[in-house]
Amino acid sequence: MNAPAALRGLRGLRGLDRLCAAFAALAGAWLVAIAATVVFQATARSLGFSGSPHLFAFAEYGLFYIAMLASPWLAAERGHVAVELAVAALPPRARPAASRAAAALAAAVCLVFAWFAGDAAIAAWARGDVDMRSFDMPRWLLLGAMPPCFALMAAQFARFALAPETSGAPRAADGAARL
Repeated sequence: MNAPAALRGLRGLRGLDRLCAAFAALAGAWLVAIAATVVFQATARSLGFSGSPHLFAFAEYGLFYIAMLASPWLAAERGHVAVELAVAALPPRARPAASRAAAALAAAVCLVFAWFAGDAAIAAWARGDVDMRSFDMPRWLLLGAMPPCFALMAAQFARFALAPETSGAPRAADGAARL
């Protein structure tokens, strides 16, 4: 993780980092599984079999879960889409405050999304909503991934907003400004 030095050793943040890394690993495993299903489907069709319609739904749901599960880790690694190019264009003295403000805004937006997604998931569960594809899936299971993932992203952005040091220095890899 690229957390500021003063924040690296905090036990709660290490747990946050581990949880985000575990979610990202799960997303990666799901991506590999989707790739395997594509190979299976192509092979089955080449051999004259029809394959499984359930694998398409698995891939569709998987793409959503992959995006949700990988996002907190991506935010922790500062790989998210941000206004960092605008921050980099600011004078060096203004960059830390602008970076903190952008991170605080991102944290607030993620908390709002987590709240509304949680409300939608609870409502879907209470109504018994089902997403009908080749197999029926409770809608709350789809929406249920959003609140914890957005909350984790909010925690990562809040970490950057509250960091005791904010460098504003360019990233080594791509030259973009850093929180």
